[in-house]
Amino acid sequence: MFARTAVLSLAFSCLYGNVAAIELDINSRDSIVDAAKSLAGGIVKYYNASVSESGIPGVFPEEYYWWEAGIVLDGLIGYSSLTGDKQYDSLVSEGIQWQRGNNYAFMARNQTASMGNDDHCAWGQAAMSAAEFGFPKPENGTWVDAAISVFDVLTMRWSTESCDGGLSMAIFIFNEGSSYKQMASNGNFFLLASRLARFTGNGTYAEWAEKIFDWTHEKGFITDDYDIYDGADGEKNCTDFNRIQFTYNHGLFTEGAAVLYNITNGKQKWADAVEGFVNSTSRFIENDVLVETACENNGKCSVDQRAFKGVAARSYARAAVAAPALTDPLTLMLEKSAEGAARDCSKSQGGTGDVSCSLSWVNQESMWEYNTASDGNLGEVFGAMEVVQGLLYSQAKIQGSNATGSPVEDGEASKPSGGAAGAAGTMTASITVVLAAAIAAALLC
Repeated sequence: MFARTAVLSLAFSCLYGNVAAIELDINSRDSIVDAAKSLAGGIVKYYNASVSESGIPGVFPEEYYWWEAGIVLDGLIGYSSLTGDKQYDSLVSEGIQWQRGNNYAFMARNQTASMGNDDHCAWGQAAMSAAEFGFPKPENGTWVDAAISVFDVLTMRWSTESCDGGLSMAIFIFNEGSSYKQMASNGNFFLLASRLARFTGNGTYAEWAEKIFDWTHEKGFITDDYDIYDGADGEKNCTDFNRIQFTYNHGLFTEGAAVLYNITNGKQKWADAVEGFVNSTSRFIENDVLVETACENNGKCSVDQRAFKGVAARSYARAAVAAPALTDPLTLMLEKSAEGAARDCSKSQGGTGDVSCSLSWVNQESMWEYNTASDGNLGEVFGAMEVVQGLLYSQAKIQGSNATGSPVEDGEASKPSGGAAGAAGTMTASITVVLAAAIAAALLC
C-alpha cells in the first residue's frame, strides 16, 4: 500500500506534465461544482468498468464490501442534486434498484449470506437520500418505501436477548460478529429512523430513534462526553467495550441528533446531544482538518476504514444544515477539509477521467498511496468527493417534514404506518424466503 508517498507521486506526475491539480475556491459555487465533477467522474469511470466486467449493476469488485457500493451510490445521488449534473442518474438508479432485490428490501440473494446490518443500512440510507432529494422514482414503489422496508427489517432484528437491546454487526449467527453490538449498525438505524421521522411526519420513527439513542447512551456506547465507542460483545452483556472511535459512527449519530433537534423545535435533549457531538469532533481534527485518528496516522486503515471520512463529512454537512445554530464549528472543519482533499487530489489531462487521491487531507507527505479509484483508492476519491460537495448542502433543498412534523406534499412519502413496522407485515413472507435461501446457501459453503 505504501509503495510511494503522495508527495512523491505528485512530484513525478508534475514532472511529466500528465496531471493537473484539482483547484477549489470554497467561496465559489462554480469552483466547488467543477471539483466535485472531476471526483465523481473518476468514481463513475471505475464503476462502469466494474459493471462491464461483472455484469452486475450496483457493486464493485470483491475487495470492496457491499456497503461501500451503497455509500458511493448514495454519494452520487447527492452529487446529482447538489451540483445539478444529472448525467449519472440512470446508472445510479439502475444500480440501487438492482441491489434492492425481488423483495424490494435490499435483501438481494447474492448478498444475504454474508450481509451485516451495517451493510443493509447503507442501502437504506441511499434510498432515503433518493427520497429526500426527489431523485427520479424507481420502477416499483417509491424510494421512501424502499427505506421503510429496511427500517422494518431492522426493527425485527433488534434483540433484547443480550445487552437489553441493540443490533449486532452480523445478521446470521453463523457469521463473525453475530454477538457484537456494533455502533455502525445502531448509528445507521438511529439516523435512518430520524430521517424517516422528518420525511414522513410519522412519530413512530421518532420514537424508535429516541429508543436507539437512549439505549446506546444508557449502555455506555455513547459516553457523557459524547465519545462513541465502536461496540461491545453481547456475550459479555456489553460490559467490555471496544473503545476505538471512528468518524463514521460519530457522523451518523451527529446527523441523527441534528435531525431530531430540527423536527422537535430544538428540544433540549437533542440540543445537548448536538452540542456534545460537535464538541467531541475534536477527537478527529488536526489543524482544523478531519482525520481518521484511529488508523490514518499509523498507516493501518483497512479498505472499509479508508471510506469512513467520506460518510462522516456527508453527515457533518447535513447536520450543519439541520441545526445551524449549534454547528458552526463543523463549518470551518468542512471547509478546511475540502481544501485539503482537493489539494491532495489531481486529475489527468487528455480527457481520460482519471482522478488520483490519497487518504490524508492534512499532510501531503503522508505515508498513504496516491492513486485512482480504479487502482485501489475508491474510498479516498469518494471521501474527497463527499467533503467537497458537502460545501453545497447549505444551498440544497432536502424534502421532508416541517418543524411541526407535518409531512410535505411532495408525492413521494408513503402514508405513515400504524405500527412500529408499517411495511413489515406485508413483507414478512418474501423476507422469510430470502433469509431461508441465504441460510441454505451458507450451509452449502
